Amino acid sequence: MRNKWLTSGLLVLGISSAVMADPVPLRGLLDDVQQIRSNDTQINRQREARFTAELDQREQLLKESQLRLQAAEAEQTRLKAEFDANDTRLAGLEEALQQRSGQLGEVFGVAREVAAELRPLLQDSMTSAEYPERTGQLAFADSKRVPDLQDLQNLWYQLQLEMTASGEIARIKAPVTAGDGLSEVRDLLRIGTFTAATAEGEFLSWNTSQQLFSVLAKQPPAADQQAFVEYLNGTGSDLLIDPSRGQLLALLERMPGLSERIRQGGEVGYLILALGGIGLLVALWQMLMMTRSELRVRSQLNDPLNLNSGNPLGRVLLALNGTDDSLSQRELRVDEAILRELPAIERGQNIIKLLAAVAPLLGLLGTVVGMIATFQSITLFGTSDPKLMAGGISQALMTTVLGLVVAIPLLFCHSYLSSRSRRISQLLQEKSLGLLAESEIGEEPEALSHAA
Repeated sequence: MRNKWLTSGLLVLGISSAVMADPVPLRGLLDDVQQIRSNDTQINRQREARFTAELDQREQLLKESQLRLQAAEAEQTRLKAEFDANDTRLAGLEEALQQRSGQLGEVFGVAREVAAELRPLLQDSMTSAEYPERTGQLAFADSKRVPDLQDLQNLWYQLQLEMTASGEIARIKAPVTAGDGLSEVRDLLRIGTFTAATAEGEFLSWNTSQQLFSVLAKQPPAADQQAFVEYLNGTGSDLLIDPSRGQLLALLERMPGLSERIRQGGEVGYLILALGGIGLLVALWQMLMMTRSELRVRSQLNDPLNLNSGNPLGRVLLALNGTDDSLSQRELRVDEAILRELPAIERGQNIIKLLAAVAPLLGLLGTVVGMIATFQSITLFGTSDPKLMAGGISQALMTTVLGLVVAIPLLFCHSYLSSRSRRISQLLQEKSLGLLAESEIGEEPEALSHAA
């Protein structure tokens, strides 16, 4: 209505302005107004008709919904009555079953309980590789029906079969999953329900989830594998058995090897090993030099008339030739010549001794570093997870072990080299002083060979 008055006002203003500006016939303007009013009236009628139709449709839908609700309520009432009747009937049937079964009800309950306990045991047993479908015969454990005679016989048979298999050593054929993931049927030797291995001596583990044998990623020592093969061939009597059904053998995978143990020592461990390697190389080199010197000294002892400057004894004895010095002066020459030979004879021994003393100290340093790392882990994460502390403790222990492993052989090497160098120096003193004494009393130097 407001729009109409506004439109009429505009029209009057327009007409007034048009009359004032440019006069036009008023009949045409009146026709236009009537046409607009006619159109508006038609649009309003169509809109009212559409609203009326939608209202009728909604009312119809409401009636249909009310009818469905009444039907659903009636069905609910009927089903509830049927459920109550079935419940009452089921209670009656259970009571009748208990009356008819009498004392056998307890027997059936025990049978179900034993079957329920036996089923996971059979799944964990490696004998399931030979009898893969036997757990299906114990399905009555999950059923409320009364076990029949066949079910009870199956339960007894499976119990007897498992007990018999646990005490026998059997050759079987079963699928085995290798380390590369491929599976193939292989000849196996099963020892009770504890251990199984292939004909090549590869020990196996039983995968309960896949119901398959798997080759252990880390095998026992080669001697145990060879003993298994000899037992399998009838030439041996010793045999490795895991009474924990593979749990102990599975722990072999967690045992670190030599490289892993060395890695646990960290940087300090590598430093200790490097020093140990240097010390052993020095010891080996000095052993070779001493062996060569001893061989040349022995050759000089066998030929005392031809003094050779290529060995320590020859050089010491050459220091006495061609001199007219007194006895005391010649003794001083001998001492001087021996002192010149000692550095070459004892070369490297101080380094070996130093490395043997430093290695345990480095091991102690690694122990302190590892314990600091352990306490830091405890500070940050607490003591709830021992694995977080294992790294520091492993480093502490391994560096101590590496320090002792390096120090002990180096001490033996130092002691051995010291004794050999002392023996060579004593030989030089003995032969040179003996020759000096013989020259004083006028004997020939052939006595050198006798002294050897």
